[in-house]
Amino acid sequence: MLLLTGRIVGRFATWQVTVAAFICVVGCVAGLAWRRARLAGLDLLDSRGWYTPGEVAALFDALDRLDAGARVVYAATALTIDMVFPVSYGLLLAALLFRLFRGGVPLYLLPLLLAFADVLENTVIAVLALSHGDEPSSLAWLAAAFTLTKTGLIVATLAATIAGGMLWLWARIRQSR
Repeated sequence: MLLLTGRIVGRFATWQVTVAAFICVVGCVAGLAWRRARLAGLDLLDSRGWYTPGEVAALFDALDRLDAGARVVYAATALTIDMVFPVSYGLLLAALLFRLFRGGVPLYLLPLLLAFADVLENTVIAVLALSHGDEPSSLAWLAAAFTLTKTGLIVATLAATIAGGMLWLWARIRQSR
C-alpha cells in the first residue's frame, strides 16, 4: 500500500500539478477569507485546536443571531471550499515532501493524513451546523477529535517541510563549494 501511495504521489509530483494545486490553495484561501468576513469574523471551529459541545452550540447560536442563513453558509462552505482546500494543500505538500525526501522516509504521507483529517472534520462540522438544535450535540466531540488530529498533523507536516527545505538548501550549498 505504501509503495502504491508513493507511486501515485510521484506521478502527481510534477511542476504542472504543483502549480495547479498552488492556484487552488490561493483560491480557497480567498474563499475562506470571504467566509470569515461573511460570518462576522467569528472564531470558527476549524481554526481552533479543541472545543466542547457547549462551545459548538454557542458558536451556532451566535451564527443564528447573526442572520438566518449564517449556519447554512458555514455548512455549505465546509462542504465546498473547505473540501477543495485540503485536497489542494495536501497534494501540494505531499508533492513537495516527495521531492525533498526522495527515496527516504515517506514523509509525504503526513500532508495526505492531514488532508484526510481535515475532510473528516469539515464533514462533521457541516452535519453539526445543519442539525443544530437547542441542546449541544455529542457529535461535537468527534469533530473536535478530528480538529485536534489536524492541528497535530499541521505541526508535523510543517516541521517536515522546513527540515526538508533546510536539508535541500544545505546540500545545494555544499554542492556549490
